[in-house]
Amino acid sequence: FYKVLGAEPHFLGDGVKRAFEARVAKPLQFGYSTDALISRRQMLQIAHDTLTNQSSRTEYDRALSENALTLDVAWDKVPGVLCALQEAGEAQAVLAIGEQLLEDRPPKRFKQDVVLAMALAYVDVSRDAMATSPPDVIRCCEVLERALKLLQEDGASNLAPDLLSQIDETLEEITPRCVLELLALPLDEKKRQEGLRGVRNILWSVGRGGISTVGGGFSREAYMNEAFLQMTSAEQMDFFSKTPNSIPPEWFEIYSVALANVAQAIVSKRPELIMMADDLFEQLQKFNIEMDLALERALCSLLVGDISNCRIWLGIDNESSPHRDPKIVEFIVNNSLPGLCKLLETWLVFPRSRDTRGMQFRLGDYYDDPKVLSYLEMMESHLAAAAAIAKLGAVKSSALQAFSKVFPAALKIVSASAFFALLTVIGLKYMPPRMDAKLAEDIVRKWQSIKSKALGSDHSVASLQEVLDGNMLKVWTDRAAEIERNGWFWDYKLSDVTIDSITVSMDGRRATVEATIEEAGPKNNDSKYTTRYEMGGWKITEGA
Repeated sequence: FYKVLGAEPHFLGDGVKRAFEARVAKPLQFGYSTDALISRRQMLQIAHDTLTNQSSRTEYDRALSENALTLDVAWDKVPGVLCALQEAGEAQAVLAIGEQLLEDRPPKRFKQDVVLAMALAYVDVSRDAMATSPPDVIRCCEVLERALKLLQEDGASNLAPDLLSQIDETLEEITPRCVLELLALPLDEKKRQEGLRGVRNILWSVGRGGISTVGGGFSREAYMNEAFLQMTSAEQMDFFSKTPNSIPPEWFEIYSVALANVAQAIVSKRPELIMMADDLFEQLQKFNIEMDLALERALCSLLVGDISNCRIWLGIDNESSPHRDPKIVEFIVNNSLPGLCKLLETWLVFPRSRDTRGMQFRLGDYYDDPKVLSYLEMMESHLAAAAAIAKLGAVKSSALQAFSKVFPAALKIVSASAFFALLTVIGLKYMPPRMDAKLAEDIVRKWQSIKSKALGSDHSVASLQEVLDGNMLKVWTDRAAEIERNGWFWDYKLSDVTIDSITVSMDGRRATVEATIEEAGPKNNDSKYTTRYEMGGWKITEGA
């Protein structure tokens, strides 16, 4: 009775009377029947009379404290009582009683009053859900949808059009956020499927040529980004593939799904999805947007072993290429082909896919998968095979079996240390590290050390190929052999090397190095001279 009147237990008689008068004077906004309004008024009067009479109030308070309070209500008065209870904030009681009443299939007017009281109770529950910290948006949506369904299915919508409109507007505002929270549920929770259906309903109802914004203040792009963060890469791809043809994809959607294809290719070891991703990037380039997709397309090429296309997209061999990024080129030049692989592993971070967020990808695991190797073999993708060995460290048996079909010589390769030997076997070119003074000095010192052994008393020529190549290797191999045949040898030690200048070709593959050499021979037969070396692949190809 206290709640029904909006009174407090400490109120005196005058306070109870004022609460009663305020409640009676308050007009109801929605269309209860006259019978329900009369019953409500009678309920309020009973509460007033009970609490303003000292004797009845004492008895009522005692029963209330002992939890022994009961109240007999005539059947035809029940809708009015539910109305009063809903006003008093007893939403759960209204819903429990109302559900039982509806099971008995009451008369139409009676039923409509019950439905209206229940709908208002659901609205109260929705407000309570939003008042929690953090707000329970899912619960709020659920109960508002029940209220809407009650009003629409049980013929009470015409009695409370304003209420129906308010519920509609509220749902339109909070449903997008509710769907995001459903998507954020654990992947194996059944209720999450409602989120997947909800995101389709929302995004497929807005788009180019249609509604430009989603409820809750989201633009279509912002909402898709939020939704995709809570979806797996496979779910994103499925969403894109099932989008009706009447809704043309927008650029941000294509980009997101292209990344999802790459993520799914890595997770499920399906390199054919890389080709689909590259097709999407190509499609995206047809949009009139300022977005450079060279890196994405280059790394897609690398993932399927197309090194030539990768280099073109990165502009490695063309300084005038519009796609060339000096920082990326410098990184690759400094780190050679492993630099490309490192760049790829750095790029393979997919925070936009729920199943890949936080995962650390290892290219070795990807390239060693039998399905991937089979696909690369079919594509005759030599680079990817080489990259696989480089990243695996130790080649696994499955990799060896797959490689042996295309690269028999690769069976001799058992570790990543032999990576560049494999490149030589299969005829691949690789990016040497960037030439600088330190590297040039190291190469010259190594050459002088190997030369002293080749021309010395041991006549060790096997190491010449470690530092020489081309004509330089032939000349010095022949010279060392001639010295050995004649029984000669040259005893000297390197004293110092000074790099005077370095000129590197535009493609970073060749260099001309001028150096001053100081040598110490026996009996103070020292010498100092300046020479020029031509280098390629960072072996000496011409010089002295």
